[in-house]
Amino acid sequence: MNYKQVVFLATVCLFGVVLMMSNHSVFAAESYKGPLDLTATKDGTKIYIAYFDAHEIAVLNTADDKVIQTIPVGKEPTGITLSTDEKTLYVTSGGYRGLVQAVDLATGKVVREVAAGHTPLGAAVTPDGKKIFVCNRFNNDVSEYDLPELKLVRRIKVIREPRGAVVTNDGKTVYVSNAVPNDVANIPENPDALIDVAAEITAIDVASGTTKNIRLPNGSGSIHGICISPDGRYVYLTEILARFQMPTTQLERGWMNTNGISIIDTTQLANNRAGFVNTVLIDDVDLGAANPWGITTSVDGKQIFIAVAGTSELIIVDADAMHKKLASLPQDDPDTATGYAGGSSASAKASDVPNDLAFLVGMKKRVRLDGKGARPVAAIGNKVYVGMYYSDTLQKVDLTAAGNLKGTEIALGAKPELTKERRGEIHWNDATLCFQYWQSCASCHPDGRMDAYNWDLLNDGLGNPKNAKSLLWCDKCPPAMWEGVRETSARCTRTGFQFILFSMPDETKCQDIDAYVHAMQPVPSPYLVDGKLSEKAGRGKKIFENPKVGCVQCHPAPLFTDQKLHDVNTKCYYDRKGSFDTPTLVETWRTAPYLHDGRYVNMKDLFKKGKHGDVEGDIESLTDEQLDDLVEYILSL
Repeated sequence: MNYKQVVFLATVCLFGVVLMMSNHSVFAAESYKGPLDLTATKDGTKIYIAYFDAHEIAVLNTADDKVIQTIPVGKEPTGITLSTDEKTLYVTSGGYRGLVQAVDLATGKVVREVAAGHTPLGAAVTPDGKKIFVCNRFNNDVSEYDLPELKLVRRIKVIREPRGAVVTNDGKTVYVSNAVPNDVANIPENPDALIDVAAEITAIDVASGTTKNIRLPNGSGSIHGICISPDGRYVYLTEILARFQMPTTQLERGWMNTNGISIIDTTQLANNRAGFVNTVLIDDVDLGAANPWGITTSVDGKQIFIAVAGTSELIIVDADAMHKKLASLPQDDPDTATGYAGGSSASAKASDVPNDLAFLVGMKKRVRLDGKGARPVAAIGNKVYVGMYYSDTLQKVDLTAAGNLKGTEIALGAKPELTKERRGEIHWNDATLCFQYWQSCASCHPDGRMDAYNWDLLNDGLGNPKNAKSLLWCDKCPPAMWEGVRETSARCTRTGFQFILFSMPDETKCQDIDAYVHAMQPVPSPYLVDGKLSEKAGRGKKIFENPKVGCVQCHPAPLFTDQKLHDVNTKCYYDRKGSFDTPTLVETWRTAPYLHDGRYVNMKDLFKKGKHGDVEGDIESLTDEQLDDLVEYILSL
């Protein structure tokens, strides 16, 4: 079924250096803790907590649930993991100039630190304790270090925005989650093409450093959590499964976004699907579980625990029952799954599962938690601890408690006094403001950026999907939306509640969100060298500023947009008109795919194949080397 048929059937954002991470607040203050990651000792007596906003590691004594020690680490800790002998805690920290730090737990001191890539996180130690792998989110690679020296061995290229890693029990393979799809979102020359936009998992062979990619179902993205079962057989990942093929006319039954976990069988890496098992939804038929984040298992692997950030919940899945049901289904090709909204009908074959909102009925429990921002999760025996990022608390769930399970609050400090911007960030990530809790603003605009999909929104008519825009500086660069149909970003916020979240906008909350959006600042580009333009980018800057080339005609500094609509010959079969808003070029290094319909994954193709810029200037006269210089400059903004 092509998009036109689907539409017919369904008719009914000064460059700054303030860092913004995928999993933290850009509005950090001394009063905030920001529990971002948890890791427990094997005996369960202690939990180490990464306080992103406080730049500390806290040590929680689980006997009385009291913080007994804090360890300053100097920068924002994005993740923590223990050495195999549990004498050292490895901390990933910082942003553009990232670090890996080794903390001696006997002294509580940082005893060693080495440079990492741009925004390191998601570290994993091999079972023999001899290596640690660290994801460099914005370099799109993984650093391998020898332990205990933290000596860099190599950097291994992955796909896009790696956020987490796990190592198999035999130490032979590292599985890395690439959080964001890296695909073309439209093929203008083929209106009947099936558009497949999905994140992938990279399996790294530890011995050779070679990689193999495992593609997830169409619409998979925003992957935050990754864990491996205790027996080492299964890798579990949390994700959003976007139904971007559908016009956004409703939310019922996961019409726009559903939420789930993907499963990889590590014993099947060599098969044609590289061990991909399936993607299982954790929503209910009439109640979403938006923005799943952290994930872990019980010690025996019989239960899977998922922290759901958007709805502030803990979801508990019976792993044995889930795998038994999956194994009972005929194993057809998962590529045949449509990715369309499913409903409550039972799965007849394996490819039905990603669309089956009732698949886990009788196999999962939902535990509502007090506080906001359920992100990291750790399990100790019959207790599950969830970090509530925005509330500066932990929630402890006793699985043996009688009756309905509930959380017990563990305060990590004084109740934080929220700024207007912080409140706005909370609302941005809060799916309980949405009808039936299916999504939040962050579902399509994580960190206020983009999810890489084309969405057919109601603001400019049906049947003309457009790529989700980054909202960085959107309040400084009106009008808003690709066709400029909203005069301000503030107006977009209010209409977004009405026509995307399908709920009535609360003006106070909208004003908070306006403050959050206004406070967003660019992340320094990974193309910079010591914070400055490279020699190559310097040459590109001269080309960019050459009036004959014409880039500055539409993209003048400092905003790098003239805030006007232009027809640059990009109209495709979906479009009713050819003039589109000129986006700022700041942070384009992280906003692919490019153009209003996302037809180019890399910027050189935008110029060479798309001949972008020929309307206002002379791009075609540039050599390949000059084009490379120009691209380097733009990607450095």
